[in-house]
Amino acid sequence: MKYSSRVVWEVLGRIWRLQRSLREETEPALEALGLTGLEAWLLRVLEAHPYPSEAARRMGLPLPTVSHMLRRLEEGGFVERSLDAKDLRRFAFRLTARGEAARRQAEALMEAAVRRRLARLSPEEVQDLLSLLARLEET
Repeated sequence: MKYSSRVVWEVLGRIWRLQRSLREETEPALEALGLTGLEAWLLRVLEAHPYPSEAARRMGLPLPTVSHMLRRLEEGGFVERSLDAKDLRRFAFRLTARGEAARRQAEALMEAAVRRRLARLSPEEVQDLLSLLARLEET
């Protein structure tokens, strides 16, 4: 089915406004932790993907952007860099105690903001939303 430009832009606008609303709600508290929203997300991603290139792929961001964020997080004491024992040309990043605490606090802030919005939906609507978003993400 072909959708009109109006429908396409309505979908984009709603996604954009939801993301912006969540960011505006959580940003002041994240800034108090010394983080941006993307940096908070990166702390979570690093737990499973400690290499910059892997983290960048997982986040869908350019590697230079992730490298810049990692440098800032390292300077702030949120992460530490170490050489990969298997490949001494490669660096892995691990969260410090400060990074772990900040990640937990940032996750709690973001989860609370999303939960407030999800509370407006029935459990069935939440499942439908998750299914629809997954289908929209498919390439």
